[in-house]
Amino acid sequence: MKTLLKTLCSAAVSAALLVGSAVSFGAERIVVVGDSITGHSMNLPYGFTHEIRAALADAHNDAEFVPLGGSGQTIFSWRNIIANSYENNQRLDINGIFVKDEFDKGADVILVHLGMNDALQPSVKSDEEGFASWKAEYGKLVADLRKRVPNVKRIILTPPTMLTEEAYSFKNEMMDRFAKIIQEVAKETNCEFVNTRDEFKRFVESVRFTKPDFRFTLDFVHPNQYGHQVMSWSFLKGLGFNEIADKYYETKIDPEIRDFDSPGMILSIYGATVPAKYDVNHIDVRVVATTRNIPNAEVDKFEIKPNGALTVESVEKTGSSDGVLITLSCSTQALPATIDVSVGGIERSLLVNAPYFVATGFTLADGATFTKPEDYPREKAITEIDKAVLAGKDPLQETFTAPGSDKPLDWTMYFPTQFKTGANNPNAVDIAAIAPANAFEGAYVVRYVRSPKAQKATLKLNSEGFSTTAIETIYLNGKEVYFDTLSPRHIKAEDSIEVELKEGLNILVSRVEHTFWQWATSFAFEGAEGLTF
Repeated sequence: MKTLLKTLCSAAVSAALLVGSAVSFGAERIVVVGDSITGHSMNLPYGFTHEIRAALADAHNDAEFVPLGGSGQTIFSWRNIIANSYENNQRLDINGIFVKDEFDKGADVILVHLGMNDALQPSVKSDEEGFASWKAEYGKLVADLRKRVPNVKRIILTPPTMLTEEAYSFKNEMMDRFAKIIQEVAKETNCEFVNTRDEFKRFVESVRFTKPDFRFTLDFVHPNQYGHQVMSWSFLKGLGFNEIADKYYETKIDPEIRDFDSPGMILSIYGATVPAKYDVNHIDVRVVATTRNIPNAEVDKFEIKPNGALTVESVEKTGSSDGVLITLSCSTQALPATIDVSVGGIERSLLVNAPYFVATGFTLADGATFTKPEDYPREKAITEIDKAVLAGKDPLQETFTAPGSDKPLDWTMYFPTQFKTGANNPNAVDIAAIAPANAFEGAYVVRYVRSPKAQKATLKLNSEGFSTTAIETIYLNGKEVYFDTLSPRHIKAEDSIEVELKEGLNILVSRVEHTFWQWATSFAFEGAEGLTF
């Protein structure tokens, strides 16, 4: 909760953009080392390369801006690209731009914008050992760049933007840690640090106070035109082109995302740990209402209007002067439902979808040993949870030991929202929003399905997101009904199976093993009447 409130309330505070000196030298050569976002900066008409080049030209500044962006690149893979560039002239995402040629020409400034794929893939484990290793590798990347381009005067390090648009999702908290590490590397290697991440988040959070549905990415990873505007301004300012940056801010950044002062409110669902012996017919939903520039006297007069399915249990201050915590009680069979909140003339409506229940942290079968689903060592993946499910038990009603611990296993309630992978799909679950998603990590997902009668249905399965690979084993009412890999990069991105639903409560359990990239999937029942979740 503290992380959530700190994040939501940070819109009123603009963090320092630059650590270290930044002086514009006039005509200079700037090379960007990046991933697909840097590739998009040239390949999309509104990308930051086009924006920065146009801003420089408009100011009659002769600086040359060269993007080297490659899809899927990490700090690890970029070290290999640099090593190969002494002999091989590799092209990345942008036609006509080759790494060896550009490095051979030298550079006054190298701007490094990496880290997204390190979290997305992930190529770094989200523990202290993993972060320490990543920091060491980043330092080596800086050394590689200095050796490859010995005439470089300045190296500027920047953290990644956002992965999902929920600032408090696990992956974004992981990349917050990246930002701190990159700042440490910059200080230790005599580089500069430009905090494009804080600026990106500040714009996202600010605009949401007045426009709750506003988006800054195309696919929860790659920035859209508004995201590229923020990056362009941040880079110009970080490079030291202050007057050009100021003019860009006033004339190019869309006015609707520059409002940091108007009164507003954000409603967010706060996921929670499921109580022991969960009541499948009842749920408590915690909603955080965060306000901006609304007088405290008005904040004390919150009007909460849940629909007939929701009942307000309590309203309490969060500890911040501009936030309240609303606890709602409802029947799980009544979701999705909406809650309307008004305060100080501001009105907001929040959709509450039926939750998933997720347990993570499992190390299942060693996925590195197989290339086809039929070679998967399934017997190594079976846990006590699988055994309980196959015995016809509801795993949320059982007690299991947490992986690597002697403590009871926790289940987390996950609510689908429009800002996580899967977007507005109420059937989607983005496991990486609540868990590390390390390579070959496993999770269990539970979904309750109620049917008014015994009937057949089609279970539609999908790998949500543009890049996700997961092995899924699905049980329905104690029987295994599916096993395969879902991935646009592998065998199939979606699948469907015919299943039998019984009258009353049906329990779907999926064991989802993450292999690479995003970790999001969906389970939709079609062709059946009167289902509730």
